[in-house]
Formats: sequence, C-alpha cells, structure tokens
Amino acid sequence: MGTGIDRRTFIRMTGYALGAALLGSQRAWADPRAIAFGVDVCPYCSMTVVDLRFTAQVVTPTGLVHHYDAIECLADHLMGHGPTPPDVAETYLANRAASTREDVVFLQAEKAVVLCHARLRTPMGGGLAAFADRAAAVEFAAAGRLSRAEVLSWSEVLERGRGHPWVPEY
Repeated sequence: MGTGIDRRTFIRMTGYALGAALLGSQRAWADPRAIAFGVDVCPYCSMTVVDLRFTAQVVTPTGLVHHYDAIECLADHLMGHGPTPPDVAETYLANRAASTREDVVFLQAEKAVVLCHARLRTPMGGGLAAFADRAAAVEFAAAGRLSRAEVLSWSEVLERGRGHPWVPEY
C-alpha cells in the first residue's frame, strides 16, 4: 500500500489549484484576440466579420472567444433575442475612432461609451459605435452631422436591448 494519492485525485487537485490561481489573479482569461478579417463569423447573425470598426468580442469564463460583426449583434445576443447567449467573463467593443475596416483596437465594454444614431451606418443597421470617451463620441457625431445622437454606457445599451432588439427586422 502506497502513501501517495492516485492519478485521478492528483489531476483533479492540480486542476483546482490552477483554477484558483487564475481566478485569484487580476489577469484576464484572455486579452482581446485578433479577429480574422473576412473569416470569423458572428454567432448571432451568422455574417462574416468584414468591418472591424464596429466589431465586438466576448471571452467566456473558459477562454472561448466569440467575434461579432456589430455591437448590436452582441447586445441582442446577450439579451437573449437569438440563440442561447454565452457566459461572459469579458466583453470588448471596437474603438470606432482608432479602428479601420481591417484593423481593430478594442476597448473594455464597461469603460467604453457607445454612440447611438439611426443614420450611423453599421453592419447590421443598429447604429451603434463605441468610443474611448464621451468627447470622442460627441466629436464624431458632430463631424458626421448626426444631430441628436445619444451617448450611452454599455449597461444602458444592454438595458435598452431588453425591451427590443437593436438589430432591425427586415
């Protein structure tokens, strides 16, 4: 009779220790991951991600990454308007001012501000674009002559999405 532990117990205990170490740290499960332009597909609308100025990303607690072609797709998915929404550990939105069609700079959704205007042309027509701060959003709206544009927090976007989907029905 050995005094050690069996293989299964060792593996389980090692997994628990690794999980506790990761959860106990302030490090994210995954930093925003680069999107494969023209390859990745939105889990909400099934469209290919082709304009990274409006994209969004979710990282699940297990590190799985979902890429969205538009911020409104992510908001609608999380509010349960489509397929079963993913569990969310982290949420990122493309910084409209710093991103191009083929290159994205992400912001943490909770720290971003979202500009909302019906004339803002987005991949799904919901009119949402994210910015690093209110001043950048207001400046963008003024430059585009988007009168009466609204500046919302991510939580306000989600709250409004509870009542009706952001993605228009055609």
